[in-house]
Amino acid sequence: MAAKPNVAGLLALGLALLAWLPAAFAEASSGAAAIESIRVERDGRELALDPSGPMLRLFATDRDVRVRVSRGDAAAAGQAPPRLWLQGHDPGWVVVPPSGELVYPRLSPGRLRLHLSEVGADGRWTGRAALVLLVEPPWWRTQAALASAGLLLLAAGVWLAWMRRARQRRRQAWQLAQARQQLAEQHSEAKSRFLATLGHEIRTPMTGVLGMAELLQGSALDPQQRHQVEAIQRAGRHLLRLVNDALDLARIEAGKLVLDDAPFELAPLLQDVEGLLQPLAQAKGLAFSLQCHPGLPLALRGDATRVRQILFNLGHNAIKFCEHGGVAVEVAARPGPGLVLTVRDTGPGLGEEQQARLFRRFERGAMRDGDHGGGSGLGLAICRELSAAMGGVIRVHSEAGRGAEFVVELPLAAADAPLAAAPARAVIASPASAMQLLLVEDDAVVAEVVCGLLARLGHRVVHAPHGLAALAELELARFDLALLDLDLPSIDGLALARLIRGKGLVLPLLALTARADAEAEPAARAAGMDGFLRKPVTGDILSEAIAAAVA
Repeated sequence: MAAKPNVAGLLALGLALLAWLPAAFAEASSGAAAIESIRVERDGRELALDPSGPMLRLFATDRDVRVRVSRGDAAAAGQAPPRLWLQGHDPGWVVVPPSGELVYPRLSPGRLRLHLSEVGADGRWTGRAALVLLVEPPWWRTQAALASAGLLLLAAGVWLAWMRRARQRRRQAWQLAQARQQLAEQHSEAKSRFLATLGHEIRTPMTGVLGMAELLQGSALDPQQRHQVEAIQRAGRHLLRLVNDALDLARIEAGKLVLDDAPFELAPLLQDVEGLLQPLAQAKGLAFSLQCHPGLPLALRGDATRVRQILFNLGHNAIKFCEHGGVAVEVAARPGPGLVLTVRDTGPGLGEEQQARLFRRFERGAMRDGDHGGGSGLGLAICRELSAAMGGVIRVHSEAGRGAEFVVELPLAAADAPLAAAPARAVIASPASAMQLLLVEDDAVVAEVVCGLLARLGHRVVHAPHGLAALAELELARFDLALLDLDLPSIDGLALARLIRGKGLVLPLLALTARADAEAEPAARAAGMDGFLRKPVTGDILSEAIAAAVA
């Protein structure tokens, strides 16, 4: 039997359908809110981007990002306007303005999410799928740039550390060099003081040795005794020359060698050298010649003593090593201003190895039998140092077994005007009349020697051992001349000279000292001395000094 339809149920279903259809029709007919467009300003022009994709890529240089939202029928239905939230940029939801457009002037680099929300038919807020905005960072904030910057910072740190260490090394090297220089200066100064003290201490006893030998020569001696006394004198003069050479080198090392710059005549200087070298050559049976080339200046400016020392050292060295033949000295004008001094000998000559070390200190040229001729090894070194101090050079030309030739070029300026030739001073064996002399000397041996030498010259000598005794003698008697040792006990010779001058006494004063420093003579002159003598002295030296002082 057929079932009857449920009329009441169908009626209720129809009524419900009729109630739903208007609402569904209204919802279907109303438009939903959506992101309509996105525009940006890029490289000076406005560019439209497609908002339909899940992600948009923006650049760090993009400006004024404009997001336009269609509000649908929300405004017409009187509903709340849609909202936007740019997550990562905005702190929360932002209501879309009536114009439907939001402007973001500048977005920070990173991954941003753009959310859209609107009020649904049921009055609830509903959201759409988020649009991702990927904003690229500027080039200097990219990983590659950051890695490069890190590497650069690391390199800079390494470079700064290296520079700091290099600076520390340079500073330490500079400090070490300063310390070494200071130590070298102290060493040089100590050596100079030692040599000066040594020279002073040696000169005083050498005065006794050479003076007593000279006094013995004036007495009656048999040939053997005279030979022995002459040997003592030769040994003493060699020792004294060694001390003088060492002092000269010490002054050069310490930078205290002062060269005179005064006009001097060339002819008398060459005559002095010839007078010293010719007897030495004759004693060995050698020929000796001194030749002056045409065009030589009559007068030059420079240190005549040092020029004489260079020429004498070279000539003496040649005679010392020459056993036969002779020694020739030539003096010529330099192409520029100055002199060229040439010393040739017929000695054993020098090999290349000997020439390479010839001008070193304490290097002595070896003869064929291995003898060094009693040299100190300082003469040639001093010649080189003195030549260099004058701006000149010294060269040697030699072959083993064929003699040697030493050439010295000295750039000495010619004197402004030729000097008048001074007459040669004859050595005074004794004055025309005996003189009353006062000798102030604290060393008994030196006093005995000087008194003996002066007595041989015919003088009467009174000895005072110190300054107070000298002042007492000057009060009791009249003296024609006084010889004052500079290193006296209590009152030194300089102070004594000032006291004598302060008393108004006008007798000539001669300084007699073993000091070898360059300051001794100027100090003596400043104290009122009329002459200056360095120990040891001979009768001839005393005679010349006295004659010059009383002239």
